[in-house]
Amino acid sequence: MRFVILCLALLPALAAQANEWWAWTLLDVYHEAPWSAGVLMVNRLDFEDGPFVQMISPRVKYELTPWLDAGLALSALSIENTSGMRYSQFRPELELNPKCSLSEHLRLEWRNRMEWRWNEGESLTVHRTRHRLQLTWTLPHAIGPLKRVFVSNECLIDLHHGELSENRLVPAGLSFATSAHTDLDLFYMLLSHHQHDDWQTESVIGTYLRVRF
Repeated sequence: MRFVILCLALLPALAAQANEWWAWTLLDVYHEAPWSAGVLMVNRLDFEDGPFVQMISPRVKYELTPWLDAGLALSALSIENTSGMRYSQFRPELELNPKCSLSEHLRLEWRNRMEWRWNEGESLTVHRTRHRLQLTWTLPHAIGPLKRVFVSNECLIDLHHGELSENRLVPAGLSFATSAHTDLDLFYMLLSHHQHDDWQTESVIGTYLRVRF
């Protein structure tokens, strides 16, 4: 409970210091076990010197076992780089995601994704893998619309260079039940990029809206 109160107190202050804003929306259009399908839409905006990114991604998921999901997606991105030039990226994706309940209210999820990336105008495809651990605690008793808190860390590996290229640490995230068919996550992220021999870190405030039809 103290952690929940701390998150509520810190998130507004952290948001004011953020370098980027990320907004994700998932339209959950089909859910009939073991299948589910939806469309993910993403907007990323760097307030200072980064790119503006828009993405749409139809995706399907299949529950192989109670503790393992498999997923497929085809993402299309429109990216405006720091010089104002805009280009497209196409990205087939494959996921294998173990999951388990550590207790009645505590859940651990491990998302593992392979991405084949093709940038418009480039002859080479920049492949990478992504690995995210997320720990979620569902409150025994909701505090108004607040029902969950979570932390996560995701590392991204550049397969061409064989090295860690990016890390995304979420030290504070909150999940709200906004209606009978929607949930909203609010999170703060430390986004680190490996450039040359050094790491550079920016802060991100993000939202993730899930809509179930």
